[in-house]
Amino acid sequence: MERILTAEEAKQKDAQAIASGISSRALMYKAAEGIAKAVRERSRTGEIVTAICGIGNNGGDGVAAALILHRAGLPARIVLCGNEKGCTSDTSFYLRTVREEGVPIDRLWDPADREILIDALFGVGLNRPIEGDAKALIEQINASGKTVVSADLPSGLHADSGMILGEAISADCTVTMQAIKAGMLLGQGRARCGEVIVNPLYSDPSDIRMFLQDEEGITKLLPKRAFDSHKGKNGHALLCVGSETYPGAALLCAKAALRGGAGLLTVCTPDPVRPFFAALPEAITVPTGTADWCGDAVKAVKDSMDRKQAIGIGSGAGKGDLAPVIETALRSGTKLVLDADALNQMAVHRDLLSLLHDNTVLTPHVGEMARLLGTTIEDVIADPIAAVRSFPCTTLLKGATTLIHSKGRIAFSAFGNPGLAKGGSGDVLTGLITAMLAQGMEPFDAARTGAYLLGISADRAMKLLGERALLASDVIDMIQY
Repeated sequence: MERILTAEEAKQKDAQAIASGISSRALMYKAAEGIAKAVRERSRTGEIVTAICGIGNNGGDGVAAALILHRAGLPARIVLCGNEKGCTSDTSFYLRTVREEGVPIDRLWDPADREILIDALFGVGLNRPIEGDAKALIEQINASGKTVVSADLPSGLHADSGMILGEAISADCTVTMQAIKAGMLLGQGRARCGEVIVNPLYSDPSDIRMFLQDEEGITKLLPKRAFDSHKGKNGHALLCVGSETYPGAALLCAKAALRGGAGLLTVCTPDPVRPFFAALPEAITVPTGTADWCGDAVKAVKDSMDRKQAIGIGSGAGKGDLAPVIETALRSGTKLVLDADALNQMAVHRDLLSLLHDNTVLTPHVGEMARLLGTTIEDVIADPIAAVRSFPCTTLLKGATTLIHSKGRIAFSAFGNPGLAKGGSGDVLTGLITAMLAQGMEPFDAARTGAYLLGISADRAMKLLGERALLASDVIDMIQY
């Protein structure tokens, strides 16, 4: 698994490495070696290498990379943006060295006909919008069509959130130092980074608290079936889903739970929804005795909860009163997934938040997360890591990169494609996670496995259908493990 760091963590780890005896100048040179290697692999005969550098340590990485390339016989030059008197000491050292060795240093970028660029303007410390000449320069670089290799992360990209600070480089390749930065996977990060290369600078034996989920890690978690297995050994799941307006959400959730491996599935749903389940004969249906979710539905749910290993609540439930159902499920201590309208009900009935426990999984998108936190969507997007850490249970924040948090650990799941940006995808995810819980998985593992299966199945389906034609039901048909 690939380690992921915030900007502050990256700075702390560099400081610890320096305190252990590694010189900051040596770290800068090692960073530059990784950049130079990526440039050599992408440069074409006759191209000049132009390192566009700021005055901080990120700029120093670019200067040192130009020095390495010059020594290797490649034509190289430096464009220094900013007052040289403000350079960090290590950057000043490498600027003196390149001057001594005859590498040209310019103040303005005059594009060459054949050229590959190193972007070393701003690093992980940037936390304000880029303006003026720097913004205009980034816009000029992006419009040039030239190959760009970024040092650590594309200039203008927020290292933690992936937000664009005024303007940001669109890199073809990003050589990130020591570990992937969170913002490279969030917000606009994946669109702006291009190919990502991790350049390790020093040994770091500390525990990994944030990581990029990989296929190998998930396959180790997937429940195995014994030869003499039967339905009773594979978990009995309960779904409380659907409404007269959204019967399809209930069907998608239920079908995904069955395809996810639940041995038995009971679906408690309002009476008008039950006839739709003729299309899914594998599911056991229990009517609530009501036309929608209201207080009278609690008895049907309570009667259905006996001997269930997992419960999923919320998909397509509409505007009925789910609060008593949610409270009943939470107080039972049974493994539980809360999604969609269940989350919206909790945002209104905030006393329910105090009942959250270790066996609960929340699966909000950014809008639902904002309502749960009593804040704005913009605030969640600006700091998704803080948002996902807000609850004392496993929390899955859906997005192009999904975050799953539990007990201080955060998994980043980057599987999937834009075809999932359609109605029904969240219902499939809820069904999958509920199925994993029913088969005995712990909530954190169930949530990241569900996210993986949803994403990888969508990738398989897209190969056949394309992202515009992809439907949530197509994804279910591609689930396999």
